[in-house]
Amino acid sequence: MTRKRLVATLLTAALLVTAGCAGGIGSADDAANDDAAQQSQPDRTVSVSASGEVTADPDRAVLDVAVEATDEDPETVRQRLADNASRMRSALEEMGIESDRITTQHYVIRQDRESREKPDVTSYRGTHAFEVEIDDVDAVGTVIEAAVNNGATNIGSVRFTLSEDARADLREDALGEAVDNARADAEVLASNTNLTVTGVSSVSTGRVDVRPYRAEAQTAGAGDAGTNIESGPVSVTAQVQVTYNATEN
Repeated sequence: MTRKRLVATLLTAALLVTAGCAGGIGSADDAANDDAAQQSQPDRTVSVSASGEVTADPDRAVLDVAVEATDEDPETVRQRLADNASRMRSALEEMGIESDRITTQHYVIRQDRESREKPDVTSYRGTHAFEVEIDDVDAVGTVIEAAVNNGATNIGSVRFTLSEDARADLREDALGEAVDNARADAEVLASNTNLTVTGVSSVSTGRVDVRPYRAEAQTAGAGDAGTNIESGPVSVTAQVQVTYNATEN
């Protein structure tokens, strides 16, 4: 073999060895990176649903009230409803209840059921029902008395509930409690399945409900001290779904 050919052969061999070393180093680095990535990622998840509940005193009341009238002439019924409704609304507005807080729920005039059983006598019954929002929950009894004294003939239920601002605040509190409960549940599940919770993968909210306190209105009789309506706590519940990252012990 000539000297020039020998040198060329040696150079080629050297290049092949270098390339092989470089390839080996690159493969080792890739494997190390893959191992590190796998170690940094959780290999398990724990998914839970939980709820939280908070209660508070109401700061708003909603009253169902209606005016009614009966007569053989439907036009007379309509006029009596209009007169009584106008008188009742005026009395409530004089107490400080704004007109947009007194809203119609339904209005109907129809043949009285009793008159249907007596074909020779035809009479009509009309009802104009309202919903009244009251910001002063301690004034509910007074509002009922004012309504009854000024044309209202039917007092329905009273719902003690929350204003929008109060609902928003309690919603946050209920969600916070739900998240705390979710974490506690996840820890219990993990500890019983040889896992360790390491963080949150995803979280979403479910239903948020406000449960008002309902009371039946009983108007006072003659000589009584007045109409007294007792309020009660309002509850707000929230639900969350949380998926936690976890590693196997």
